[in-house]
Amino acid sequence: MKTKAQILGITDFPYEEHDKDGNETYCEYSDGEWCKTEFNDKGRITYRGWDDGDWYGSKFNNDNNRIYFEHSDGEKQYNII
Repeated sequence: MKTKAQILGITDFPYEEHDKDGNETYCEYSDGEWCKTEFNDKGRITYRGWDDGDWYGSKFNNDNNRIYFEHSDGEKQYNII
């Protein structure tokens, strides 16, 4: 499968995409490695995934404190503050 940069014909690396708040949502390197990141409306990372299948995700309460964390290796943490 082609990477985003390959599909778009990007040749200047690292290739980065940012959301309206300036958070880096995607980054790709010349060797094809990439990382995708998602943020909540308060700028905290809710998901980060890499081209090798590794990922982690977090959930936050109304005060923007992390209350849940999960990693692709099976690690889970609850009620984190």
